Parts: sequence; C-alpha cells; structure tokens
Amino acid sequence: MIPGKRSSRRLEGPYILRQNDLTEGRIFDDAVAIGGWPIDIHPPTGIDDPSLPPYVSTNLLDVYTIPLRSLFSVNIPNLFMAGRNISTSHVAFGSTRVMATCAVEGQAIGTAAALCAREGLTPGGIVADPRRIRALQQCLLRDDQTIKGVSNADPGDLARQATVTASHTVDGCDPANVIDGFVRDMPGGWRHRWGGSMEKGEAWIELQWNTPQTIRDVQLCFDTGFSRGQLTLTEQVSQRRRQVRGPQPETISDYTLSYRAEPGGPLEPLVEITGNYQRLRRHAVGPVRVRALRLTFTRTHGGEEARLYEIRCYG
Repeated sequence: MIPGKRSSRRLEGPYILRQNDLTEGRIFDDAVAIGGWPIDIHPPTGIDDPSLPPYVSTNLLDVYTIPLRSLFSVNIPNLFMAGRNISTSHVAFGSTRVMATCAVEGQAIGTAAALCAREGLTPGGIVADPRRIRALQQCLLRDDQTIKGVSNADPGDLARQATVTASHTVDGCDPANVIDGFVRDMPGGWRHRWGGSMEKGEAWIELQWNTPQTIRDVQLCFDTGFSRGQLTLTEQVSQRRRQVRGPQPETISDYTLSYRAEPGGPLEPLVEITGNYQRLRRHAVGPVRVRALRLTFTRTHGGEEARLYEIRCYG
C-alpha cells in the first residue's frame, strides 16, 4: 500500500467522506475499514438516456480508509449504518457503494456495536475516546479486517515477543514477516508474508521464546490468492480466466502444529489439519507451557511454496 496522507481533522462525527479523501488515500485516526474501487459515476438516467456517456471512471492510486464517523447517524444517537446509506458525497459514493466495501463496513459497525453494548456507549462515545478507537481497531485486525496505516499492536499476542526461524525462505522474504502486524501484500511482494519452498515435501516455520509461555489459542492467516484479482462471479473474461473454482492454489491444505517444552527438546503434537481451504484459522491448544511452537506444512492446493501471512498466540 502507498503511504497515505493522515487526516489532521478533529474527531467530530458524523463525517461526510469526500472525493479528495479517496484520491489522496487519506488515513483517518478513527479508520475502521478500507475501500479501493475506482470512482465510478453513472448518469442518473442510466441506460434510458443513450445520449449520455454510460459512466466516468477515475482510478485510485491506492486504497483509502473509511472513518467510523461516516458510519453512524447525525440525529439518532445509537444508529450505525453500513452500505449504500453511509455519509459520503455523490462522487465518493461512486466508489464506496460496491458490495465488498459495504461488507467490510458491516464488519466494522458490527464490532463497534458490540463494544457500545458492552460498555454502554453510543457511536459518538467511541469516536470521542482515542483509547476506545484503538481498541476497536485492534479487535477488527484480529478478525482479519484490513485498516490502512494500522498494524497489530495487541499486547496479548505472545507471538510478537518471539524469534522466528524457518526451514526455507523465498528471495526477498523474512520469516519474521509473520509477526510484523500486517496481513496484506503487494502482488508479487513478500514484505508482509513468509514463503518457503515445498520441493522436499514440507516446509516449517517456528516461533521461539527466551522464557516459557503459556498458550491457549493459536491464530493463523494464510494466503488465499487475493493478488490474483477478483475471486467472485464476474462477466469479465480476463478475470474469469484467472479464477480458480474451489480452494486457491496459494492456500495451505495440510499442516501440523507442535511445540517444544524445552529449548532443543522433542516436538510434541498439538493439532493436525488436512483439507484446509480457509484464510483465517483459530485453534484452541491449551493451556500448554512452551518454549517453541512449530508449524509444519506438508501440502498446498497446488502452489509451489508454503505461504503464511500471520501467526498469533494467546495465553
């Protein structure tokens, strides 16, 4: 992602998302989602007026952020909104209206509504408290939401304290990418994910701690081929040719999770999975006292490398 211009506006809600917010890739302090569809403006009369051009499309250089302030009502204190009724200008609406963007807005307000219900807040109450905004963003990231300019800073994630090693790495890749806090990458890039050759039938990546850790839950984020473009139904022939109907080749199918109780000790099994096709997997494994945690990958759905974006561990 291209670094965006951080908003200097005070957190006052609601907020109308405008064209320059999109074209400049603005990063809001209360960002809870991203969008990236071109600004796609259609004439009001549509196909009923053949004298007008069908649309005007403006491509964006990068994704933009959607602030929580644009997702709740100006006059109903406890009303969130997501989809085609959020606060945008007519031009910005030409991008925010598409379904994938509406979906991530829905995830954002669902999580925010749960926070409001738990703590007795209104939407404006979250926006007014930077601490709660940060907590909301971290909760969204843990559920695989992407927020431009925000990385994993969860103090409960024990993986962030570990040293990471691996059996192999592809060129330009570092095993420590799996704990750098980001779960998206540029097409062809390896800044935020790890990849290891499967030439010998398996690859592994291991977290090691200087002191024993008690772990109850492990969360994994795999590569599901986002860089290949649309994975949904489409009439675009070029996109259809790139699609894979079923599990994506980049995704890990079979893997095991094991641990070492002492440095250099034997590997003890925790989890064995076959036939995985999901991007986000969570495993309850404990409590177990560990000094190292190893993921061993034995099969993909066709890809040449084992790929992993993130691993998180919670006690």
